[in-house]
This record gives sequence, structure tokens and C-alpha cells, in this order.
Amino acid sequence: MTESKESKPLSAQDQQSPIDPRVVIEFQGVSKELMSQVWEQLKTGATPEGAAFTLARSMCDHQHWYAFYEAIGIFDTGDEQYPGDVNPFLHVNLHFMIGLQILGASPQEAQRFYSSRVKLGDDPHEIVHMMMEAFQRHLVWTAIHEGPGGQIDMNAYEDTLAVLKPLTTEDIWEKLGHEYRPHLHPEAYEPQF
Repeated sequence: MTESKESKPLSAQDQQSPIDPRVVIEFQGVSKELMSQVWEQLKTGATPEGAAFTLARSMCDHQHWYAFYEAIGIFDTGDEQYPGDVNPFLHVNLHFMIGLQILGASPQEAQRFYSSRVKLGDDPHEIVHMMMEAFQRHLVWTAIHEGPGGQIDMNAYEDTLAVLKPLTTEDIWEKLGHEYRPHLHPEAYEPQF
């Protein structure tokens, strides 16, 4: 028995709204395999080097996910459900990406924003979250307005960071769409190891 490849006629609803409201964003990140390798390295007491060090730091900033790191790759089905609203794999990837932006000054405003906020007394973990929020907004805008293959406008992202940089911490979070300063996972601030 063969399946028919004929297309079905569009329903009235499909004809009225041909644009699918869902957005899929893909970005180059760290594989679960690499994350698992870095985790194993950390458990032996070895200090990763280069970008792996930045990944390790991003992972260690989230000790409440240590059990997740232990199980990476064991139960993966491609359709994992995570407790709460946060996918640990995606979250650590975003931390890693922002960490590389800061360390590599690419874009330059990432490093300037981070350094400025540290000098103003903001918590480094919270600063990374601020930057993640800003970066995600630019990712989503690109996905919606530029379509497949669109490139994020890093100049616009830099402009956003420059506008946010001199504001108070509370005002930054308000500009990023939060009525109040969000309560980030407190476990991330406890000593690591």
C-alpha cells in the first residue's frame, strides 16, 4: 500500500491565515555530546580550556541542573519535557553564547555592557540574563521579519545594550518587559563544588 502524495485542499481557516504563528529559531550552539564531555571533565577535576571553559562556567552557574548533566544522552528521545518553564540545555547554550560574546567582545558592546553593569554592582549571573533577554528579542524579531536564513542584526542588538547600559537594574528589567525584577534561580548563586 502506498501513501498518496496529493495535497489536500486548504480549509477556509487555512486560506484566511496562511502564516503559521509558530516560530522556530535555530542557532549554532553546543551539542549535548560536548556538554556531556565537559561535564565528565569537570567531575575528574580537570579545568577545560578555551570555549569549553566558558561552557563549563555556564554549566556550573546552574548547580540545580547537575542531575540533568549526569543524564545527558541517556534518555534523550528528542522530545524531552523539562520540569518548570526552562529547558536546561537551551538555557545553558544561551549562557554560553552570551559568555562568548562578552569574552570575545563580539559584539563589542556585549563586553562594555557586562563590565559597566559589574562596576555598578549587578550580579554577573543576572547581567548575563539581562543580555540573554535582549538577545532573544532580536532573535525572535529576525525570525519573524527576515524569514528563513535571516541574519540577526548585531548592530541593533548592540544599540539595545547601549541604551540599557546606563539604566538602573530595575529599569533595565522593565524595558525588557518585566513588571518587577525577576527572581532568578537562587541555586545558581551558591558555591559551586
